[in-house]
Amino acid sequence: LDAADTADTTPPEPPVVTLTVNAIPAEMNGSVPFLDDADGELHDFRLRVNRGRFTLDALADRRAGPVDWDTAALTCLVGETAVTLPPAPTIALGGWTATWAVDVAAAIPDGAAVDCAIAVSGPGGATASAVAFDAATLPPELDPFAEEDVWLVVTSRDLFEVVSTARVDGTYDIRSTYVPGGNGLPDFDEPFYEMGLMSPDNPEANALVRAHLLRRIRERAYAIYGLDADGGPTADGVNMRLYFEGDPGAPDPADFDGGGFSMIALGGDGTNADQVGGIFGRALIDWNNQGHEDDTRYGLGVYPTALARVALGQPLGTLLLEDLLPATGVPIGADARDMAFVGKDELPAGVDPETSHRFDLYALAIDVGSLALSSILCHEIGHSLGLVPEGPPPVGLFAGIEGPAFLASFVPDAHIDTAGLNVMQTGGSVNWFEAYGSEPRFNALNWAYLTRRLVVGPPAAD
Repeated sequence: LDAADTADTTPPEPPVVTLTVNAIPAEMNGSVPFLDDADGELHDFRLRVNRGRFTLDALADRRAGPVDWDTAALTCLVGETAVTLPPAPTIALGGWTATWAVDVAAAIPDGAAVDCAIAVSGPGGATASAVAFDAATLPPELDPFAEEDVWLVVTSRDLFEVVSTARVDGTYDIRSTYVPGGNGLPDFDEPFYEMGLMSPDNPEANALVRAHLLRRIRERAYAIYGLDADGGPTADGVNMRLYFEGDPGAPDPADFDGGGFSMIALGGDGTNADQVGGIFGRALIDWNNQGHEDDTRYGLGVYPTALARVALGQPLGTLLLEDLLPATGVPIGADARDMAFVGKDELPAGVDPETSHRFDLYALAIDVGSLALSSILCHEIGHSLGLVPEGPPPVGLFAGIEGPAFLASFVPDAHIDTAGLNVMQTGGSVNWFEAYGSEPRFNALNWAYLTRRLVVGPPAAD
């Protein structure tokens, strides 16, 4: 065959590029009206960006042709006046995204209606896109993070006693009794005895398991909020500092009343009604994060016992944990060989097959447990940071509206369920076994609010 007979002579396709703000998908940025099932009508809306802190993002469709970003011509107009923009974008995601970061130095006028457009070419041709939005100053009463927001995760709470009852099908009914003075066992630890991850006979192993699980929860929570390795703010993350109880520099829970920080309990269970209702946690809602919240009181916090209730209340969960459960197996720490791996992410070399099997169960429980608990922790903190306000932008972030095409499902109250493992969906809308292998994140609208790139809330009074 000649070389010409085997060469690909198909010309490249033209690129397809979507211009947006704050990396928000087109169906959520005001370019497309949303359907509200309450009236069956389509409704227009506009985002209101923080004029001193937002991004313009050109998102290339990977299914189309490649883009030559050197050809990009981006313009923004306020009326007929051109807006000064950063001279060059940052290219990311393997060349499929170009971002222009607008900061205070290049701020758009307050109250402006802005129309932006981009024209760009690639080997296969040219394309164009446009986006319109409003720009405003982020006022103090709507600014969720005017200053660094300090949070403390409390893991020592002791308000409950867990009671486990075996069912005839091999599953377990897990209930918690409120014990105002506590029972001497931290609420965080107690459900893990029922799951076989801790043993009453090995406090040393229990401490290692606890530290391991908390380390993985911490790492995932830091990633979700875009924090650094010490739990502090980064340039592109949320302006908060997240401590876990016992960390160097962490505030004392006893100082809450005058301490200038918020706190949440990681441990325990809900009220009787919440236990029956399958609730994984609760927190006070603080619209636009204007105060400090105490989410450590009875009826608030993150409920690990609720996860144990789900895991042990279904046959798949008890089957997976059968070899560790107190009634059917040997809990972690009760076998002396477990000390070879407890607290570790990797299995040491040279262990016997039974120890390897026990490590696999342990590692799965740590991974799934930290995934679920970090998601719930960040979800409940998210409520106390002001998520999710009802209605469309700019006043809300689509909570309470049934019908928009970008919803994966409708969830009530201050929640939203969009594609993927979204932090602010309800626990009842998550299948944790299906979610395994995913990493939780805030959807683009929620993230833009948390990073002060949107102005969310009612307009300022005249």
